[in-house]
Amino acid sequence: MPTITAGLNGLGRFGLHLLRAWLDLPDPPLRITAINDAHHTLASAVRVLSEDPKVSFSDCQIRADGDALLIARHGQATLRIAYSHGPAAHAPWLGQTDWWLECSGAHPGALQCRRFLAGQTRRVLVSATCHDADQTLVFGYNHESFDPAAEVISYGSCTVNAFVPLAHWLQRHYGVDNAEVSVIHNVPAHRLANHPHPERRACTLETEGPRLLPFLAPAAFRVDYVLIPYTGVSLIDFRFGLAMPPSEAVLLDALDTACASGELKGLVRLSPVNAGPQAFALSPESVVLLRPRARLTGKRLVLPACFDNENSATRYLDLLAFMARRGG
Repeated sequence: MPTITAGLNGLGRFGLHLLRAWLDLPDPPLRITAINDAHHTLASAVRVLSEDPKVSFSDCQIRADGDALLIARHGQATLRIAYSHGPAAHAPWLGQTDWWLECSGAHPGALQCRRFLAGQTRRVLVSATCHDADQTLVFGYNHESFDPAAEVISYGSCTVNAFVPLAHWLQRHYGVDNAEVSVIHNVPAHRLANHPHPERRACTLETEGPRLLPFLAPAAFRVDYVLIPYTGVSLIDFRFGLAMPPSEAVLLDALDTACASGELKGLVRLSPVNAGPQAFALSPESVVLLRPRARLTGKRLVLPACFDNENSATRYLDLLAFMARRGG
């Protein structure tokens, strides 16, 4: 099968995590051949990749060569990735890759994204909620419904990926009558000055949850979302009203099995210790539930959790790899 070429638009926090995860794939079915960023010049991109305090590229030699980013790793061929700086619509490689990976956050609508369907580019994959996308595919939930005719596809969001597979598993085993989610979300370090105080905001999960999960009525679902001036791993707590719950121990043991070796493996982790949020930095799972803090009172299940929202790029890459292996 020919390798699919992809161009990455946006080398911010999500893009950095995605690039690192892609480099670590042992046999990637897609190849990132171009990067564009509206904020980083090639020189600053080299500096960020070399010095980022969280996403380490220490096993790579990174340098600029003309208009390209060169990434060399021991024992591997040097990667040459075309690099451009400026508005996405002016990227010189526009239309020259099979897929456009929209990871800038600047183009959340399908109409905006369709502008990138030019030349040989036949698909745009959005790293955020895109309400009017042809499909929203959450890896581990509905990714196998991928329609090869879809041109604009959303992976959901960090909160959608944290909630949807877990809620679906609970519905299948115990029935979910209602649910609430509380999110305490971080701020990237370079934006701290713009967010000096906590801010209550709307969360796209509140609309996407019921849209993706037919059993969840909008009136029976609520999301409280607070952005806080903090750069670490974010917090997310789930509260479910269950129709037919077993005992707390039985439920948590079943959840543990599903996370360790069942249908939630790689998506959700049930931690046996109540570690601080930073213990879960770079976690490949979409969310880490804290078993010592979990409680089942009557039919009310409370699951406190942490999630490295930046590293939800791993789910985006899972989705990319799945679609590429399906033939793109």
